[in-house]
Amino acid sequence: MTRVFRPEGVDRLRAIGPAIRGVAVLGVLAVAALAVTNSGPGIERLAGGGRGMDLVASSLAIGSYFPAATRAVEREREQLQRECEAFDRFASAVKSITVQTDSRDGVSTVLVGNATATGSNLQDVRDAYRSTVMDVDHYESEYGEELYENMTLELTENVASAVADGYQFTQPLKQAVIQQSRLAKSRRESLLDAIDAERDALERNRDQLREIDETVADDSIGPEDDSPLSAYSLTELFEYERRLQRCLSRYEQLHRDRQHEIHSNDAYRSKTGYPFLQLYLYESLEDDFPLLAAVTERCERLRARQETVRRAITYR
Repeated sequence: MTRVFRPEGVDRLRAIGPAIRGVAVLGVLAVAALAVTNSGPGIERLAGGGRGMDLVASSLAIGSYFPAATRAVEREREQLQRECEAFDRFASAVKSITVQTDSRDGVSTVLVGNATATGSNLQDVRDAYRSTVMDVDHYESEYGEELYENMTLELTENVASAVADGYQFTQPLKQAVIQQSRLAKSRRESLLDAIDAERDALERNRDQLREIDETVADDSIGPEDDSPLSAYSLTELFEYERRLQRCLSRYEQLHRDRQHEIHSNDAYRSKTGYPFLQLYLYESLEDDFPLLAAVTERCERLRARQETVRRAITYR
């Protein structure tokens, strides 16, 4: 998915998807926040085990979210880089196409007798666009547009009309095509910066989450066996509850930090047309916010476990 939003107001993104996800994003974040502050499902299921710390190490492995997110980021980076190269090649090809000029003053004026020649030059421009921009290997799957439609979205409607339907290849048109091609490349380069920042954030968050997971997985309150909570003293249960709270607090802090990071990084919203970069990058994934989803699950389970321990204390 390499749809780059045009500042002129032409949206390179699908019209329906962004609108739906744009409305849903606040709900996603709200649900995530509620999950952190409320105990999740499965309390009775967790009531038997004594240590209970393997609840994070088992079904909540880091691999359930981050590999898919990383692949999505890398795929987008590769496609954007290929498109940058394609627009660069197209601009170079157009630069090499000659323009018929009036020999009297050197100005690019097209005479009647030159119409055929300049029309042929316009065909060269169209051929160059097809062999570069429209020839990237993901073009059909991601775009699938005809030349005029794609050129309109990338190079402006005026340029597209002059190239696709005109018969005069003038020097001003040549300059406009080259300029708009460079702008299309520049937009992608700018978006690449945002994607690189997201990739770095994913790696950093993954390491932070792994560190907390290891703390949770290594923690215990008593013997190495899976004794029920009834086997522990009140002192051990209180200590266990405090350890659960410390781990939960670390997850909650990571959740808050990530939310702040998502909301504060709005410099690239106008370049994608999405309210959040993550909706653009992870549209094809089950979760638009992989880290928030991973942390939310952990918080739900720790909350459930904490509630179980508190019940054991209450009814002791």
